[in-house]
Amino acid sequence: MESQRQIRFGELIRSLISDCLLKEDFYDEKIHAASITVSFVRMSKDLKIANVYFMPLGGKDKTQILEVLKDRKYIFQKFLS
Repeated sequence: MESQRQIRFGELIRSLISDCLLKEDFYDEKIHAASITVSFVRMSKDLKIANVYFMPLGGKDKTQILEVLKDRKYIFQKFLS
């Protein structure tokens, strides 16, 4: 069972990532045309680790989008710290 604090921080991180994807802060030709939904974020108890769950609209090219987001992971980490 997640605490209220975990849920609150998860929602904050979810909205930040969604805003960054909308505003093209993480622009890449491979994901430019894709609509990505960040469904939810699950936080660890100490709030140090966030598991982000997303899905491209229609489920198309999900492995390609996953690879692009993995490559851009360091930008997310810098942005959120």
